Amino acid sequence: MMPRKILLLTTVLLAPFLLAGCGGGEEGDDSDSSSNQSGSGGSSSLPITDSTTLLTSFIDSLDPIRARATRLIRQDSRYTRQTAPDGRYVDKNSNGRFDSGIDVELGGNPLSDAGIHYAHAAGLTGAGQVIAFSDNGFLTSHEAFSGRAITRGSGLAVADHGTFVASIAAGNSDDMIGVAPAADLIFGSFDSLSQLRATAESAEAAGAVALNNSWGFSNTRATRSDYNNILGTSSGRAYLNALKSYADEGIVVFSVPNNSNFSNTGLMPALPLFEPSLEQSWIAVVNGVPETSGDDVVGARRVSEPCLEAAAWCLSANGSWTSATANSSGSYGFGTGTSYAAPTVSGALALLAEAFPNMTHQQLRVRLLASADNTFDGFTTEGSVELAPGFEHNYSEEWGHGFLDVAAALLPIGRATATMENGTVLDMSKPLVVAGSASGDAVTRALAKVQIQSTDTLSASFAVNAGQLVATRQADPLFSTRDLLTIAHTPSPTTAATAFFGTERGLPVMLGADDINLTLYHGQSSGTDALGFGLSRGFDLGRTNLQLSTSYGADTAALLSEWNGGSGGALAAMDMTLSTALTNSSRLSLAMGYAYGQESSDLGQSADVLLNATALSYAHDHVLTANDALSLSLSLPAAIASGSTSLSLPVATHDGATRHQDVRIDLAPRSREVRLALTYHRPLTRRTNIGISLAHAQNRGHIADAEETALLLGLRTRF
Repeated sequence: MMPRKILLLTTVLLAPFLLAGCGGGEEGDDSDSSSNQSGSGGSSSLPITDSTTLLTSFIDSLDPIRARATRLIRQDSRYTRQTAPDGRYVDKNSNGRFDSGIDVELGGNPLSDAGIHYAHAAGLTGAGQVIAFSDNGFLTSHEAFSGRAITRGSGLAVADHGTFVASIAAGNSDDMIGVAPAADLIFGSFDSLSQLRATAESAEAAGAVALNNSWGFSNTRATRSDYNNILGTSSGRAYLNALKSYADEGIVVFSVPNNSNFSNTGLMPALPLFEPSLEQSWIAVVNGVPETSGDDVVGARRVSEPCLEAAAWCLSANGSWTSATANSSGSYGFGTGTSYAAPTVSGALALLAEAFPNMTHQQLRVRLLASADNTFDGFTTEGSVELAPGFEHNYSEEWGHGFLDVAAALLPIGRATATMENGTVLDMSKPLVVAGSASGDAVTRALAKVQIQSTDTLSASFAVNAGQLVATRQADPLFSTRDLLTIAHTPSPTTAATAFFGTERGLPVMLGADDINLTLYHGQSSGTDALGFGLSRGFDLGRTNLQLSTSYGADTAALLSEWNGGSGGALAAMDMTLSTALTNSSRLSLAMGYAYGQESSDLGQSADVLLNATALSYAHDHVLTANDALSLSLSLPAAIASGSTSLSLPVATHDGATRHQDVRIDLAPRSREVRLALTYHRPLTRRTNIGISLAHAQNRGHIADAEETALLLGLRTRF
């Protein structure tokens, strides 16, 4: 049996001068009003979070605020109560029962569906912003508006609809939270064209970011005749001129009609069809119920009329809210409609205006359109708009640009770049530097103190922590393929040259009467094959052997840093290995080496660096049985001992300007890796040997307190 559904009741709010409330007047929205003055919800204190004040730029990643946003939407009662009550639906065919496939069951949470909880978690409240409302009336004494500056228009009534709408955009109490809970408010009536004009003029004078209109002219559509009838009169032209004047700076938000039985939309949502200059400052809003997976919209059910002719400047939002009503200063109710989707968008504009104070309101509008989620099933592309040079966004006649996504609007859109002092343009999606392994975390620690000022395709400024632009190479494993192949053999003495250049290939040659060993090194540098070579000579000193070598080549072991995609550096090294026999079955070896290199790139900085590496090893044969062997080693892998560089990075000033700050980077790691290794092997049969190696690294990768331990077992046999 189908579960029982609860019908969502609707009302129609009518007003003189052919004006009607609730998204065009075809359907209203308020229902199930209830008084709730218990004060047991969340906390209405501001700011919402303890996050750092945001001055001139915003975050470039949601990761730092994700946990906080999740707690808000799951644990704070002001947020959880916005989840649509079970069993609510819109009766599309007005037959008093739920018909699957026809009626729309309400669901979701308008705060999380639009990513508004991320903005709140980041500390955004709409503080310092103003939102204006033309509506049927407001209970200005409602607790949801407490503490805000409110400008009241003349002849203002007290009514549920305006109270409900305004609290969605900017409400804040112990029992609910709106989109921009610290925004100031302008309340005006829609009872006459002169009152509408007065509200637009007040919005312009106050610099309001949004003029919200959750209403429409009754029985009018987007036709030339209706345009002439309403706006062709003297009072209509005066109102239109006031709208145009406000729209030079602010954004006009209109709800589309709720009735979905017409082939064209209402006059006011589609007004740019007749007044093209208004398009850059116009947003039409439809009501839909999104189906989400994580933060992504994967499907949707439309509750209201589609965008239709207004599609190129239209957005979708979940208009199902529990919000303030005019019954008392602490009463709330549940309702749905485009009337309530529209203030969701208006509040979002206030959040963006706080996050990006140097952007125009028209640029903020573009961000909302460009970041709308339009990749869900059922979205059919029917056109696109070039929102910025070279940046287009698709729209459909049903959903417009897609569902409102405030979280995405707060992140870089398109290509984010920063310009260095020498004119080099950094792509923020690519590493500023790939740190060499010989530096450990030195580069990251130095750059983590700097916030780079970057700009995305849509002109928004972002403070990007420079430490996030440091790519680190994965450390080589404690055991290599060579270790695996030689585990069942007595290892040869370690040389410092292999610490600088990595994998080696020996090639003995003769030079006169002396034996000279030519060694080739192979590795990767800047993603391409790289080579190095070394010459060494051994000296037999009786029970002691001395080997001296010199090497030169590309940075085959990736010890040096690569800046802004530049090519890897080169190294010149000298090293010494001293081996002495302590007894007939034991020997001690010491390898020491120094290398000189230079890091440089097109960023303008260069650095001379000195590296060193040391290894002490002890080997003993016939420990437990004949032909077994034990070796112990203590080593300091190659690291930069001295060397520094500097970068001039663009940073934001408190007044919103950009200056270049010199940042010194000490390339020597603060902590040095110390590696201990033990290897033992013994024969099992005449043809088979078994070996075991254990290695432990303290300050792994030259990073303080990082540790790694590895065990290697090997079995070698001959057939």
